[in-house]
Amino acid sequence: MDVARMLADVALELEQVTDADAVLQKVSEFACAVLEADDAGIIRLHTRSKVETPAATSERVDQAHQLQSHYDEGPCLDAIKGRATYHSDDIEVDLRWPQWGPAAAAIGIHSTIGVRLATKDRGYGSLNIYADRRGAFTQEDTEVAELLAAHATAAFSAAHRAEGLQTALDSRTTIGQAQGILMQKFGIDSDAAFDFLRRISQHENKRLVLVAEAIVVQRDANARPS
Repeated sequence: MDVARMLADVALELEQVTDADAVLQKVSEFACAVLEADDAGIIRLHTRSKVETPAATSERVDQAHQLQSHYDEGPCLDAIKGRATYHSDDIEVDLRWPQWGPAAAAIGIHSTIGVRLATKDRGYGSLNIYADRRGAFTQEDTEVAELLAAHATAAFSAAHRAEGLQTALDSRTTIGQAQGILMQKFGIDSDAAFDFLRRISQHENKRLVLVAEAIVVQRDANARPS
């Protein structure tokens, strides 16, 4: 395997993906192809009893993740909370996960690699790679998975940041539109219009942008011919 070439191709392709969740799906597919795995996916942890699978190559991946949540053990959870990487050649008899291992083996999974997805400042979950056969992954495969996870984390972080900036820009635009509507309707200046929005937001316990959005939607509805 030409690891350098593979990682270069992955980096170039991920750079073109601007949707954060689409990045995670691409990474899962890359992991399967590069490591000749049967399945791969991403797990995000809200609490140890509540997890989600935002990207997966099959429904079985989410099954494996939910089993980890149910038993409160497994390589995906450990990759997030413990060391960065967990590798097992036969999960059915792996003493680290005495309940999850046999349960996952029952749905056909026997080998796994779990790698944390995290920057220095923030964790995003873990990349989890599964194979039906025992002894499917070598130490080199584990190292490749770690490199792939590093590229994935960088791409996801960038896409997530871009989405946040776009959301902030959209929010400012909506608030500006609502201010303009209020200024025209009540003959007030922009500061007074913003203060009006802020008071409604506090009174109704709603985010400012949602209050502004409701005003814009109402204006558009009133403008449509009956």
